[in-house]
Order: sequence, then C-alpha cells, then structure tokens
Amino acid sequence: MNKEGKSWKWSKEDIAFWKEMSKGELSDLDVKIYLALRENGRLPDTELARITGVSVPTARRHRMSLQEKGYVQIMALFIFEEFGLASADVILKFKEDVPKEEIEEFITEAINNKKIFEIDEYLGEYDIVLKFFDKDFKDLKKTIDDFLEGRSIIQKKLILPAVSSPKLFTKRMKYKHV
Repeated sequence: MNKEGKSWKWSKEDIAFWKEMSKGELSDLDVKIYLALRENGRLPDTELARITGVSVPTARRHRMSLQEKGYVQIMALFIFEEFGLASADVILKFKEDVPKEEIEEFITEAINNKKIFEIDEYLGEYDIVLKFFDKDFKDLKKTIDDFLEGRSIIQKKLILPAVSSPKLFTKRMKYKHV
C-alpha cells in the first residue's frame, strides 16, 4: 500500500489495456512502473522495486528506459484549481491560405507565452487548442484577447472557460470556482 492507503495491485485487465494501448511496446513491469509513477511521480526506485516485486536495479533500468524512450516524463503539474485560478481552452481554426511558416511562428509565440500551459494540434473542424490560465476569469479574458488580437491567420475561434474538472489523469478534482 502507498502512503494514502492505496493498494498497488493492478488487475490483469489494467495491464493488458496499457500493453495494448502501447502497441506491445511495454512489458508487464513497464506498465506497473508507469501506473505507479502516474499516481506518484516522486517514487524512488527502491519503492518502485518494492511495489512491483523486482530488484532495485531492475526497477531503475526499466524506469530509465521508459524515460530515455520518451514514454514517461516525470514533471510537476501546477494544479490551477488549488489556487483558485481560471483556465480556458481556446480552439482555433486557421485560414486555409495561411503559409505554414506563419502558423509555425504563431505556435512558437504560444509556446513562449507563460500563460499558455498546453498546446494541442487537432484534426477536423479546428486546428489547434491553446490552454490558457490566469488569476481570475476577467484577467483570463484579457490575456486571451491580447494574445489573439490582430491575428489575421485565424478564421474562427471558440473559447471554452473551464468551470469544472472532475478528473485530472488519475485524480478526482474539485474546482473552487463552482
């Protein structure tokens, strides 16, 4: 059990699911390490070894391999809701005649904007989503408007303020805005 009293036992179905999703790239042990790190990215190799039933060098080797291949990245995640911050998804469709270089320049600007925490490219009706955050919804609206102002490459936009996030990866969440 972990510190929160959660059992580290994973069902065969959970392991089979993640092995299938990885197209067979992950072993049973890789999946267990991934699932443990998804719950707590700060687990030391000694704890990974204990909960997966392997030696410390084996756990370390598998964890490092997952990281080196780029399958697992251990990073901090700022939980905006805990600070009462506001966030929104801004979904954009670019004009069809926009040169690729202009779109790449726009994406580079978005990457460098400290108030954009995630960028995803889409297939379908829209091309990209920019995920913004700010102190409150009033400041968030200004941040979004300032970033998008005068952007002639945008055909249409959809702004979706986040008011609730019932699940963030494996954690059940509660927004303070609601």
